[in-house]
Amino acid sequence: MKKFVITLVGIGIVLAAGNVVLSIASPAWSTPVWPWLLVFFIVSNTVLYWLFNKAQQKKLSSFANYFMIATFTKLLLYLAVILIYVWFNRSGAVAFILTFFVYYVVFTAFEVLSVSKQKH
Repeated sequence: MKKFVITLVGIGIVLAAGNVVLSIASPAWSTPVWPWLLVFFIVSNTVLYWLFNKAQQKKLSSFANYFMIATFTKLLLYLAVILIYVWFNRSGAVAFILTFFVYYVVFTAFEVLSVSKQKH
C-alpha cells in the first residue's frame, strides 16, 4: 500500500509540473482548479486501492464483482463532479474537462496496472 501511495504522489507531482508548464505556455487551456483535481484523484484512487485490497482477501469472484461495482460507482462520481463543475462554471468547462480526462486516463491506467499485478 505504501509503494502504491508513493508512486501515486509521484505521478501527481509529474502531472502538476505539466500543468504548471501548460499554465505558463497556454493559460487558456489550463483550469485554475487543477490542484484540487490532483488531490481528488490521489485521494479517490488511494481509497479505492485500499478497498480493493480488502476485497482481494475474499474469493476471486467476490473481488471481481466488487471491482466492477466500485468502478461503476467511481465513474458515476466522476461524471457528477464534471457535471457540477460545468453547471457552475461554463466558461472554464473545456479546460476542466480536458484536464479531468488526462488525469482520469493516467490515474486509471496506474490503478489497473497496480491491481492486476497483485497476487490473488
